[in-house]
Amino acid sequence: MDKSYLWKWTVWIGIASGLFAFIYSYLPVANLNIMFMAFIALPIFFGVGAPLNLFPNFFFSGLSGVLWGLFYLFLINKMVVAGFAAPVALLVVVAVCTFLCVGLHMIVLGSTWFGTVPMIFGGLASTFADGGQHPIAVFGTLVGGMILGIAISEGGKLIQKASGNSN
Repeated sequence: MDKSYLWKWTVWIGIASGLFAFIYSYLPVANLNIMFMAFIALPIFFGVGAPLNLFPNFFFSGLSGVLWGLFYLFLINKMVVAGFAAPVALLVVVAVCTFLCVGLHMIVLGSTWFGTVPMIFGGLASTFADGGQHPIAVFGTLVGGMILGIAISEGGKLIQKASGNSN
């Protein structure tokens, strides 16, 4: 592959990421300091090429991850309130819920829109980072990262075509 194409694409990736950060900074959620979550979703989706036809899989799997994160936090809190030490509550809830989550989404729902386990973990981890305080903002930020992935991928295709490279 032509390195000049890769340099052009690298410039596009920088511009697209900078524009995302600039636009995000003007949104009401910017004061929550969760923009980094977009850059959790970005490599998960971009890592498979950010194909438009898989966007629903990542969208609904990310949503599932946020919901699982809320469920984990709820159960951890219930165990701590019931008198369990926080490390014990974490051990039990994370072990059991991760088994259930991965089994459900990878095996039972694996060929559906809810079967992209890496994105589920991205949503779950982002929800943990936020403490479950702003699930709608977390999910919206994750979706923003996926949209950025599409912009980067599609822009790369246009640059590749304009450069006369084809794969």
